[in-house]
Amino acid sequence: MQVKILQNILEWNKATLRLNGSFIQSWQWGDILIAEGKKVERLAVEKDGVVTIVAQIMYMPLVFGWRYAFCPKGPVGDLNAESLSVLSDYFKSKKIVFWRMEPKEKKDNANLIKSRDINPSSTMILDLQKSEEEILAGMHSKTRYNINLSQKKNLEVKNEKNLSVFWELMKKTGQRDDFRLHEPAHYQAILDSDFSTQLTVYSHDKAIATMVLIGYGDIFTYLFGASDHDYRNLMAPYLLQWSAMMIGKKNGYKSYDFFGVAPNVSGNEHYEYSSEHQYGGVSRFKSGFGADYVEAPGTFDLVINRFKYNLYLYLRKLRRMV
Repeated sequence: MQVKILQNILEWNKATLRLNGSFIQSWQWGDILIAEGKKVERLAVEKDGVVTIVAQIMYMPLVFGWRYAFCPKGPVGDLNAESLSVLSDYFKSKKIVFWRMEPKEKKDNANLIKSRDINPSSTMILDLQKSEEEILAGMHSKTRYNINLSQKKNLEVKNEKNLSVFWELMKKTGQRDDFRLHEPAHYQAILDSDFSTQLTVYSHDKAIATMVLIGYGDIFTYLFGASDHDYRNLMAPYLLQWSAMMIGKKNGYKSYDFFGVAPNVSGNEHYEYSSEHQYGGVSRFKSGFGADYVEAPGTFDLVINRFKYNLYLYLRKLRRMV
């Protein structure tokens, strides 16, 4: 078993899709990160000539010139004790303090420590292989009503990329819902990618709601959404979601991923969430579309250098106390 760097987009995406990787592990997403100035490395673990794991890594700075490796929504593949050891040895050779990861399944390892989630660990997945009638029937009655209402408001949905429109609506939404935005360059890099789609709802030539989606493999993912609260009575976000689902079906995607919701706190299959969670507001909206709840373990740190890692935690704690 060996670690190697892959430098071919076709080879990388073929392996990532075969191993059911997220769009965040795609070559295209790596290029977006590189455009933002991130140091990215695309690693593959190979056994007997077959790639068993892919891990798109960002090297992130720490104090004292130290670094850690972050693998968002990965590694992807057969992450067993042997492959963990091989990758850890690789990072140790590069003097990495710890390796932050977001695996699909929890792994038993004494050096694996739960961290704060970076990307959302819980989501809703809608089956786009169902008929339009089946999808509508699975929705909450209020959601169906709002979709029907929006379709009667003389709104126009445009499939076009426009950073200016997106940014203006995002600023309004961020201020209203009190969340921090990325820099415009981040959104521009995403829109410049060939696997992104932007839909915008117009009312009499005024943009009132917009969304950005990513299509990768069999999954169409709702990544960002924004709207003008002054036009909330037109139910434009509901029209956007329905339009996105229909575009996903038309383009052959099998699933529609809402990307992030608050964790299920019910203790059973019935979805309940805390309204105090950072995704509490959007969870009420997203859960109305009848998608299935899916949860991953979240974000973990695999410690490479215990002394430096403990010092990093101590300094981080002090910084948060100030």
